[in-house]
Amino acid sequence: MSDSLKQLKERIYNEGTIGQLLEELGCDNIKIHNGRSGDDLVTARLPSSNNARGVQIYMSPNLHTELVGRGISGDIYALVGYLLYDCKNFDEVRTKLYQIKTYICNALGYEHTSNDFNDEPKNDWNWWLRDIQKQRAKVYEVTQNPLLDSSVLEELLTYPWYGWYKEGINIETQIEFGIGFHIPTSRVSIPIHNNKGELIGIKGRYVGQEKDLLDHKKYSYIYPCSKTIELFNYHRAIKYIMEKKKVYVVEGAKSVMQLWSWGIKNAVSIEGDKISPVQVKLLKELGLDIDLIFMWDKGKDEDFIKNQLRQFKSRRVLYLYDNKDRFLDKQSPVDNGIDMFKDLLIHDKHTYTA
Repeated sequence: MSDSLKQLKERIYNEGTIGQLLEELGCDNIKIHNGRSGDDLVTARLPSSNNARGVQIYMSPNLHTELVGRGISGDIYALVGYLLYDCKNFDEVRTKLYQIKTYICNALGYEHTSNDFNDEPKNDWNWWLRDIQKQRAKVYEVTQNPLLDSSVLEELLTYPWYGWYKEGINIETQIEFGIGFHIPTSRVSIPIHNNKGELIGIKGRYVGQEKDLLDHKKYSYIYPCSKTIELFNYHRAIKYIMEKKKVYVVEGAKSVMQLWSWGIKNAVSIEGDKISPVQVKLLKELGLDIDLIFMWDKGKDEDFIKNQLRQFKSRRVLYLYDNKDRFLDKQSPVDNGIDMFKDLLIHDKHTYTA
């Protein structure tokens, strides 16, 4: 195994980001078991599996991984290869190592540059070049999410969910976004597309009776994809963004659909609270004349927001910040109706300055 692949696994181990990677892959029920002897064990459930411990990862720098009942044994590269590229053995994983490594870097927000994770040599004979090299733009290698066959949509009962209708997301919007139900997992289904409108994943909102899932894992992926290299709704929103010369950037797909119900169609979601390097790139590529308006859920302080917005230079960047306690913790800026959203837009829209 190349040094860069080994270094990437060691970084994941040292920084404790294995749980984040599992979530990106659509796994849930993620737990760590303290070993009485030897390494701790992280377990998780594979997407659409009934085995709550189907994934077993031993917490050592090698990150040895077993997929119980699937005949897969190896490391995290074998896990990603199996879930994204249907790799069943080492030879198949080896043919996809570049894509797998790039996916992991994108998912965890690690910079994947032409330096390939190499450390500086102990004797740096080219020290005099460092200032010049630092001025060079970094080139990010961006993998593509594998396309899903449209036949997977046949597993879904395409029908609007009354729960979201009661919350203000109208029937027409739910039909537009392809909302349905995945009966085996008791989840409302949300098809995920890339910026070309191609199907790459299906997200699910749990509506069953298990309290633990309702409290801690309400959203997970029925068919996983890397959310950090996409902007949810980009393919629908792009023409409206160009017309309005602005884009609203929110945390979740539900907020995008609520805005769409109000006729505000120039919105995308980062599907989380942190903006990845690839998402920064996608937003910058919209053009210098597009206003970027960020809308985080309640609970993020301004230091967190400004730290995220630091990635946008030479762009007109604005953000909404609730200074009047209009919202409860974790509520989205659209959760209390259009009038309160408009009040927030009028009175608490701030311009970011570095």
